[in-house]
Amino acid sequence: MVGSFIKPGLHVLSSSADDMRHAVVERGVERAAGREDTAPPAAGPRTHVLVVHTGAPADLSWNADGAARRARFHTGEALVNPAGYASRPRWRDDVELMLLSIDPQWLGAQARGGGAVPDLRPDFHFTDPLLTLLVQRLVAEYEAPGPADPLYVESLVQTAAAIVLRRCAQGDEPRPREGGLPARRLAELRDYIHLHLARRITLEELSTVAGVSTAHLNRLFRASLGESPHQYVLRQRVERAQNALLHGDDSIADIAVAHGFSDQSHLTRVLRRTTGLTPGVLREDRTRGPSGG
Repeated sequence: MVGSFIKPGLHVLSSSADDMRHAVVERGVERAAGREDTAPPAAGPRTHVLVVHTGAPADLSWNADGAARRARFHTGEALVNPAGYASRPRWRDDVELMLLSIDPQWLGAQARGGGAVPDLRPDFHFTDPLLTLLVQRLVAEYEAPGPADPLYVESLVQTAAAIVLRRCAQGDEPRPREGGLPARRLAELRDYIHLHLARRITLEELSTVAGVSTAHLNRLFRASLGESPHQYVLRQRVERAQNALLHGDDSIADIAVAHGFSDQSHLTRVLRRTTGLTPGVLREDRTRGPSGG
């Protein structure tokens, strides 16, 4: 394993550091706080850093506006740490992550055409399925045999950068959601969903875990996460299946059943409807050689 270009202490599994200058993508394992000699740096990163969590649920602590914060991350959930913003993130457990580093000067050129550096606000806990998919594809491109396709890589980076800009450029602040489930109940509910994604999950059992009636669960869940329980469960299944298609060797049919879809056709329909892609296309992206797709 090589040293990380993006984050000190990251045990790198794959990296594009020798290829791109204005953006670097890495996949690696970060040790839990206290298990490494490397302490979180006092200064913020020199680039904008997008981090996507890809493993088992894990708690992240960080500093924001002088206060200590903590959130539980599940597969596909992400954060953006702007250049120079010292958040001192600390994971409670070892985690596998995908990271995309974006040069601020280059991002300024993309945003305004003249190289002015846009101010980004930090966003330390969110879900964006398209952004996750773009980073997954970047990682897969650099883990595939042969050299990466520069045009393909550049298109992925530019699209990801545009999403980060739209989400985090200083301006309109996202309005906090009110009236949702208590944080502890919400964490328990999400853990339950992730543990049982492979089978049918009913509204009644989710209501029992949340400690509320079925009549109130939809409203409280939507107030907490911005989507219904059904939408959340489906999105988690899609993201888990995408990750298995990109990084695993099981058949598409086995992946479909293992992630809560009735069969391969069901997975294909849902993937095409939600991402515009099929399982076969995702597999081709992973296995593409230097001649491209």
